[in-house]
Amino acid sequence: MPSTTRRGALSAVAGVLGMLGGCSALSDDPLPIETVWRTDFDDASSVGVTADGTLLAGSHSPFADRPAVSRLDEATGETQWSVTLSKGRRSPITVRGTRAYLSSMAGLVAAVDTTASEIQWRHELDGTAEQRDSVVAFPPLPSADRVVVPLSANSDHGTDRLVGLSRADGSRVFDHRLGATLAAAPGMTAEGVIAATLDGRLRRVAPDGGTAWERSVTPGSSAIAIADGTAYLVTAAERLLAIDTTTGATRWTAGLDNTGFARPLVVGGRLYVGGADYTLRAFETADGRALWRDDLANAVTHGPVAVGDRLVTLVGGECVTRGPSGTVPYRPVVLYVHDRDGRRVRSVRLDDDRVEWLTRAGETVYLGQTFGLARVAREAIVDD
Repeated sequence: MPSTTRRGALSAVAGVLGMLGGCSALSDDPLPIETVWRTDFDDASSVGVTADGTLLAGSHSPFADRPAVSRLDEATGETQWSVTLSKGRRSPITVRGTRAYLSSMAGLVAAVDTTASEIQWRHELDGTAEQRDSVVAFPPLPSADRVVVPLSANSDHGTDRLVGLSRADGSRVFDHRLGATLAAAPGMTAEGVIAATLDGRLRRVAPDGGTAWERSVTPGSSAIAIADGTAYLVTAAERLLAIDTTTGATRWTAGLDNTGFARPLVVGGRLYVGGADYTLRAFETADGRALWRDDLANAVTHGPVAVGDRLVTLVGGECVTRGPSGTVPYRPVVLYVHDRDGRRVRSVRLDDDRVEWLTRAGETVYLGQTFGLARVAREAIVDD
């Protein structure tokens, strides 16, 4: 089906703390995949859905007059309200409950209350002046009563931190110095944050900021996935690790043909892993037994994500890499849809459309472009 596009005046909501009215025009430029809408949202970083179903989009834009968090109409993509932040490139947003959390290179962390359409609290960080482009590479990690903010230097030789803040008011709970550069995005559990650093250390930081356990591993390269008391990550030594989150002990390991960058996916008792070796693989979560693999056109940078009984994966695009992994080739950019048994359902090349990332929010897939954001139609993925 063709893309559905709409134009019209965008609603504005009066507010405080630098709020703007909606300003993203709906685009008539179609993508080569079925979409519900595409909007010219500036420098989109991520999307998320609140507990009450509100669709939010974040922006990396460093300009103070550009939206930091915006509410979008899920049906049309029109901007309903926006909240600005001080100047400085922003992290991707994380949504929990009815709030969105983000950090800024200006040294701010903010919680945006979507029911009031305003910034609920902001916290000024110290010690960020020497940290540049990558200080906001990773989104905040909210838990029941904490928000942990990963602060990362712009080199592979910096000393990174995890700053814990109260979700209620943004007050500081702890400042945990990791002693080395984060290898990739950490993972959150009820027991704290699990983080891998480029010096080959893996640790769990407890909710009070103390080190619950620490162990030596080959430096991690993928974002960390956590499910059912197990943390999963890919290492630079071409290994897949399953780690007990309580003790730090290794449950099992599996060999790969290369490293990986994207966060693994756990669903239905299986672990799905996209690799830098141009593959998508499935494993049993219980023992690491390999189930299937499919060879793709490029390194996996985003996904897979689960929609219904399908997996959606993006290869190529934009990817932040650290350490010995090198640079991910950005072209070709291809979106893949698989059944969970490994059967490839479809592939769509997106080379000419400047697609940088893919994510799932709710039960919907969104594509971030250099100058746009698109909602992928459900019928492009699943057969209802």
